[in-house]
Amino acid sequence: MRRHNGNIKIIGIDPGYDRLGIALIEKSGNETSLLFSTCIVTKKTNSFFDRLHMLGQELESIIDIWKPSVLAIENLFITKNQKTASRVSEARGMILYVAKTKGLSIFEYTPLEIKSTVAGYGKASKNQMATMVNHSIKLSKVKHLDDEIDAIAIALTCLYRDIPILSTTET
Repeated sequence: MRRHNGNIKIIGIDPGYDRLGIALIEKSGNETSLLFSTCIVTKKTNSFFDRLHMLGQELESIIDIWKPSVLAIENLFITKNQKTASRVSEARGMILYVAKTKGLSIFEYTPLEIKSTVAGYGKASKNQMATMVNHSIKLSKVKHLDDEIDAIAIALTCLYRDIPILSTTET
């Protein structure tokens, strides 16, 4: 795992092809900060393939700029709409491919794991999650979209669950 001056950068992804939540956090000593977050929204008038391509290009650019060493992503949550689930699954595949190509360590979490880790309750509401994310990382006054909050929560889940383990096994 790449570290710069003992710091670790984690990119959290809330996967989708209509809206892709991305957040980049950094752990430096005892400080955790939000470096960047966004929600990439694709045009519904574009083909699925064009949307996927645009998302891949944006993700590659963000990784190249911020140079995280870890990607944390939510496991696919199967909805009643199988077509949507299939398309989100394809978007996840592209995201995982880009992450592996860029040399990132990859961690996946279920919605239950994310909510339990960040809010202490596996059925936490969106509002409860937003409150707990804001307690963990002071967010700017700028309104963050739900997809961004979810991406931050995913990155925090990785930080709380897996980074301490990785840190102790490094030589």
